[in-house]
Amino acid sequence: MRMFQSPLWRGLLGSLAAVMVLGMATPSPAQTPAASSVDFDAALRGLKFKPEKVDGNQGAKGKANGLLDADEMALAAAILNDPDRHLEARGGLDRARLAAAYEQAMASAGADLARLTKTWPSAHQVAAGYALLGEDSYLAFNNMAGAFGAPMKGDYALARALTPYLAADGDADGDGVSNRDEYAATIKDGRAAYLRAALDPSIRPAKAAAPTAAAKPAEIQTRTVGIVLYPGFEVLDVFGPVEMWANTPGLEVVMISQDGGPVRSAQGAVVQADYSFATAPKLAIMMVPGGAGTYGQLENPALMAFLKARDAETEFTTSVCTGSALLAKAGLLKGRKATSNKAFFSLAVDQDPSVTWMKRARWVEDGKYFTSSGVSAGTDMALGLIARLTTKADAQALARSLEYEWRDDPDRDPFAKP
Repeated sequence: MRMFQSPLWRGLLGSLAAVMVLGMATPSPAQTPAASSVDFDAALRGLKFKPEKVDGNQGAKGKANGLLDADEMALAAAILNDPDRHLEARGGLDRARLAAAYEQAMASAGADLARLTKTWPSAHQVAAGYALLGEDSYLAFNNMAGAFGAPMKGDYALARALTPYLAADGDADGDGVSNRDEYAATIKDGRAAYLRAALDPSIRPAKAAAPTAAAKPAEIQTRTVGIVLYPGFEVLDVFGPVEMWANTPGLEVVMISQDGGPVRSAQGAVVQADYSFATAPKLAIMMVPGGAGTYGQLENPALMAFLKARDAETEFTTSVCTGSALLAKAGLLKGRKATSNKAFFSLAVDQDPSVTWMKRARWVEDGKYFTSSGVSAGTDMALGLIARLTTKADAQALARSLEYEWRDDPDRDPFAKP
């Protein structure tokens, strides 16, 4: 469940979250605009994206490419809007080919993003614009849209094939200078200067110097989140946090059990573990759920050894409900503050009385350890960890997009006894 993580993409995700929760009544999606009226700036603004700031379409690694997305789309729009533009003779982009790609992408995006375009009619045009910018751009926007339940499953083959022309490293006019280099050499004089250079083979600016270290986008860190399953785990303990983490760019959720394969929950539902203890990848975040099966696992030396070994390498170790009893039994919470399910609080305390067990807490943070109280509190804890990794605003936007009312104060525990 790999996603993207960067300040830019967090902003875009927040915009899409707002798109999905405002619910304003608007007309049905507009028909595909005529080629002479393509305006990607207006489409981006319709999704609350800022054309003058957005730069985040560089594919699988989720990093910006140094070109504003609106300027990249403006290059495509300039060709679409000019029926007399002919670049193919010099090896540049054939306008008829671009027009066909645009029409196909608009039709596919109109179907794929129907849930969004009911409220925001320009959503499908924005998706089509990103698809026109080549394979990396298509993949990046597809991942973002997919995180909000609108993956781009339709046919975008014609648009994706334009990578050699409209991608940052492509060459729209066939003059042998990449769009990226023409952009770097001319954008200081404005978009119009860039478009002149990118659409006129006779204008061949010298290759620009590489971006300075300050301007170079940072690599995006992907964190693997390992959910440790065992027979009798509590379903909501697992899938409340998973719903939040799997919809967070930069977090990849995997399921782990002692032997891998199917694991039956306390509710009878069976979940497939991706890895065994022996094959599990390195974990940045580890989460241990609670459930009726906790009792048996307290005497499982294989689980205890796994938790100790993986905790030594995690950035964060977390638990839900009686999962904290397992962390305590493994000796991971010594000298820490922690909490657990109120109905089974003594179970956790008995595993390690040296822990400062907090009876009144929705969840408790102590260094890298996040422990939460009963069942549903795990979802609040998961959002708390997202806020720690990104910002509280990002966590709030994600909760709103999923129509979840986040109890964002870890000390506000409505289920604790007076």
